[in-house]
Amino acid sequence: MRKGLNWRRRKTAVLPIALTIFLAASCATRPGSDAAPAAIAPPAPAPPREEPVRFEDRGDGLWLSYDDYRALERNVIAMREYAARLETVVAFYGGKESVR
Repeated sequence: MRKGLNWRRRKTAVLPIALTIFLAASCATRPGSDAAPAAIAPPAPAPPREEPVRFEDRGDGLWLSYDDYRALERNVIAMREYAARLETVVAFYGGKESVR
């Protein structure tokens, strides 16, 4: 029985040490492993396609039809989404958190 107790103590001492060594070896940064950041890097977003908008000169100012107003609204929404995606890419490469 004495040998059984000694083995338990050894196992209790060896297992945490082995676990610590294993975790330290697997989490260590290896030189030349730059492939991981390149794999998760966000691609540069494609600029949005703008819809044509016609302003008509009427009297004292410009007039915008309902369809052109909606096209202008879609253009503004697309540009805001594009700016948000660009902020994400800049934050990734700058090493800072996103503004939003």
